[in-house]
Parts: sequence; C-alpha cells; structure tokens
Amino acid sequence: MKSNIERWIAVVLMSFLVVSCSSIRARTETAEKDWTVYPGIRQDIKDMGGPFSGKSSSPAWSKGLVTTILIADLPFSAVFDTLVAPYDLYRIYVPRDSGE
Repeated sequence: MKSNIERWIAVVLMSFLVVSCSSIRARTETAEKDWTVYPGIRQDIKDMGGPFSGKSSSPAWSKGLVTTILIADLPFSAVFDTLVAPYDLYRIYVPRDSGE
C-alpha cells in the first residue's frame, strides 16, 4: 500500500512540473513574425487535436493521458498568459529584429 502512495505522490509532483509548459513552449518555439497574445492556450488547443487526428499511431490510453494533461494545463496557461500579456503586446508592436 505504501508503494502505491509513493507512486501517486510522484505522479502529482511530476504533474506540477508540466504546469504551464505550453505557455513557455509556445513562446520559445514561436517565430518573431508569428508572435500572438495567449500563445499557451492556442498551443494547448492545437496539441489536444493532434493525438486524435488519426496521424498518430499511439495507443488510446496515451492519447487520453496527453489530453488529460493538456486540459489540466489549460487554466494554468490562461493565468500565465494573462500575467505576461503586456510583454506579448510589447513583442508584437516592438519586434526584436526592428533594428532599434
């Protein structure tokens, strides 16, 4: 019984590590010309459709697991994206490669 509790604790702790990862990943993978507001939420929605598009040969349980993690990440991405929205707007209107 103790082993199961330790496993669940490990799963919960690892889940906290992936919180808002879509927001951070979207900001690091986005080209300057494609910068948008709320990119983490957009990334979550895009990634949710990926496993069920029929292009993946993953087993059904992994598709459900990925979708569950993305759904759990969505509110955290929304909060993080809201907090950094002023920075996103700045990046949209003052791009880095503008030469200034």
